[in-house]
Amino acid sequence: MEMIEAGGRTVQSFGLNRLLGQIYTLLYLHPQPMSLDDIVAALSVSKASVSIACRQLAAWGAVKQVWQRGDRKDYYRAETDFKAIINNGVLDSVRKKLDSAERQIERSLALLANDAVDEEQRAFVKARLKKADKARSQIARLIDNPLVRRML
Repeated sequence: MEMIEAGGRTVQSFGLNRLLGQIYTLLYLHPQPMSLDDIVAALSVSKASVSIACRQLAAWGAVKQVWQRGDRKDYYRAETDFKAIINNGVLDSVRKKLDSAERQIERSLALLANDAVDEEQRAFVKARLKKADKARSQIARLIDNPLVRRML
């Protein structure tokens, strides 16, 4: 159980829900796929929390939903190819967030033009938004760089 807790703490240190790390670690260390009920029993958490966390992990490609013959329950197994998790799950999620941030910065700049603030405040906020957009753009270029993708 200590290893599962360590997985949870590790994920939590990245600002994510601790349960995501616990579930992934549990599945990674388990030789067979586990049902939601099995995961709930192993971690002593609610089935709703486990279901939501498993869907999030599946969206990142960290777990895969599998079916057991003759059983209608949902079963999950951990993806063990970390490169696939990073390239197909995590980076796609980051890319979507960067795209969203770009739209929000553009929207904020447009709203700023019509905002009733003094010119000094407007210039300050505009400079900060431009700086944020430059950082966002650099990160986007970095994760889309073919050399970086190959290393991952």
